[in-house]
Amino acid sequence: MVTRGDMPGRQRGFLLSATILLLLVSALLTITLARRWEFEDRLLKERDLLWMGAQFRAALASYADSTPPGHADAPGSLEQLVQDRRGDSVHNHLRRIFIDPMTGKPDWVVVRDADGNIAGVHSASTATPVARDGLWPVEHRFDGAARYADWVFAPYPVRLGHVPLSGEPAGHRQ
Repeated sequence: MVTRGDMPGRQRGFLLSATILLLLVSALLTITLARRWEFEDRLLKERDLLWMGAQFRAALASYADSTPPGHADAPGSLEQLVQDRRGDSVHNHLRRIFIDPMTGKPDWVVVRDADGNIAGVHSASTATPVARDGLWPVEHRFDGAARYADWVFAPYPVRLGHVPLSGEPAGHRQ
């Protein structure tokens, strides 16, 4: 019977070396898959952001189209898109205020017009978009955006210049 002490020196540790190599390859594959899943998750969140932005854009346009005489054609708050009580009946231009997929909170930043009403909305996220030029052909005006906060959803083009971020003084310019 061959015992462990009888094995030649070259054969000792082969199984341990093979196991360590297998663990190393498994770890590298796991890291590669995790990065891929993270990338795909960000793309899905971007697609959700674009869908929600289109809902806000359509709701703002619907609000303007259904304006009764003597009322502002843009809402003063996002809640007015959910329940518009300007006329004889309540209109729901937006089903609900969505949770921003990039931040995980309903913390949309509103872009106001000269009268203080909502002209558009954008995400509060300052992260860099994964999608680059031409990936979202419907939103070609977002090509070259440096951050998600630059993706402004409005029913008509909005000239912003600089949009203050949360906590940033309104007069601050970069």
